[in-house]
Amino acid sequence: MPQITPTPIKLQQALYELMWQQSYGRVTIDAICEKAGVKKGSFYHAYPDKAKLALDAFEHFWQTETRPWLDESFSPCDPPLTRLANWLSRGLEKTLQCQQEYGRIYGCPLFNIGSELSTLEPQVAAKVGEILRRHRDYLITTLRDASAEGSVEIDDAEEVARDVLTLVEGALTQARISNKPDPVRRLPKSVGRLIGATLPSPQILTVS
Repeated sequence: MPQITPTPIKLQQALYELMWQQSYGRVTIDAICEKAGVKKGSFYHAYPDKAKLALDAFEHFWQTETRPWLDESFSPCDPPLTRLANWLSRGLEKTLQCQQEYGRIYGCPLFNIGSELSTLEPQVAAKVGEILRRHRDYLITTLRDASAEGSVEIDDAEEVARDVLTLVEGALTQARISNKPDPVRRLPKSVGRLIGATLPSPQILTVS
C-alpha cells in the first residue's frame, strides 16, 4: 500500500515550496491548504498559526534534505578543497534544475526568508539563523582541515566561513534577480580567490 503522508508534513512541504517561490509574507493559510490538499480546519488542528508551521517546516527540511545534501557534499572522505568544490557544484546543479523545472531561479529559501523576516517574525528569523549556523559549521570544519593540511592559509576559519556564505548568498541573489545562473557558475573561482586557493574539479557530479 502507498505510504500516507501525515497532514503536518503535507503542510510543511507546501509552505516551504510556496515561501521559496514567493515570500513568507505573501503566502496565506488558504494557499498553504490548497497546495497541501488539506482543509483549513486540518491546518488549525495541526498548527496554531503560520509561524509555528514555518518553524517545523525549516527543521523538517533540514533533517530530510539539507543535512543529507551537506553530508554528501562535505564528505570527510574527500580532501577539504574537493569538499568545497563539490558543495558549490551541487549548488549550481540545484540552481539549473530549478530554472529548468520552474522557468525561474529562486535562490536559497533560507537567505530569501531570513532577510525578509528579520524584523517581522523574529522567532522564524531566529530559526533560519540557527540552520544557517549549522550550514556554516560544515564550512568551518572544512576550512580548518584545509588549513591543517596546508591547502590554505587562514587565521580565522569562522570568519572566513561567514565571508564565503556571504559571497554565495550574493551570487544566488544576483542569479535570482537576473534569472541567469552565471553568478553561481563563477562561485568556484570567486571562493578560491577569497580563500587563496584554486578549487579542484568536483568529484561527485558533472554540471552541463
